[in-house]
Amino acid sequence: MIKWDSQGTPYSIAFDDMYFCAVNGYEDALYIFCGGNRLEERFKKLDPSVPGVFTIVETGFGTGLIFCVAWKLWKECAPVSWRLNFISIEKYPLAPAELSQALSVWPIVKPQADKLAINYKIPADKKGIFDFEDGRVRLTITFDDIILSLKLILQEELAGAGADALFLDGFSPAKNPQMWTEEVFAGLSQLSHSGTTLATFTVAGWVRRGLESQGFKTQKVKGYGCKNEMLQGTFEGVLS
Repeated sequence: MIKWDSQGTPYSIAFDDMYFCAVNGYEDALYIFCGGNRLEERFKKLDPSVPGVFTIVETGFGTGLIFCVAWKLWKECAPVSWRLNFISIEKYPLAPAELSQALSVWPIVKPQADKLAINYKIPADKKGIFDFEDGRVRLTITFDDIILSLKLILQEELAGAGADALFLDGFSPAKNPQMWTEEVFAGLSQLSHSGTTLATFTVAGWVRRGLESQGFKTQKVKGYGCKNEMLQGTFEGVLS
């Protein structure tokens, strides 16, 4: 399911696509997903005088790079009284050794990557829960189909009162269309609340229209690296 190019970049055979850009994968994740959701600003504005939880839902865990980037930013910017609840979905997980090899390309997230690699495993019940930073960071991965995973997240209230930010990843819509369907967008809508933000690398028209039909107001903004444009959005609620 996976192969490696001469630079050590992981490549999905099944979806004919890269897991991340070999040149600027870290910066790409920081700009598109963290920057697109204004996470640095929002983390710094969290009230340190009260405990709280900030929830991120990601479609497509992949190598775990984006999680590591968000975790690093959280550690640098969020008050210690708050916890990060990061929920991700992955139907075709990398083996632990593959994940470790992929993340080794990015020494900037080595502290996070090393801890993730030590704890990462694929449980028989398809739901992995991993705690880091003495419980200040919780990662939940559902190793299943995205529709089933979104229903599980909703039924078990894994996102609590709803996601504060959405990372829409999971390979190109043209190569992995099942991750970008109306049913997926509806599931994400159910996990959102007023003010939930989203960011994704794709600006495909049908993705944008699908999100807007489920209550997300979206806009194209400047992309990063080889991506000229990306998409940002905010959940405003589905019109009745």
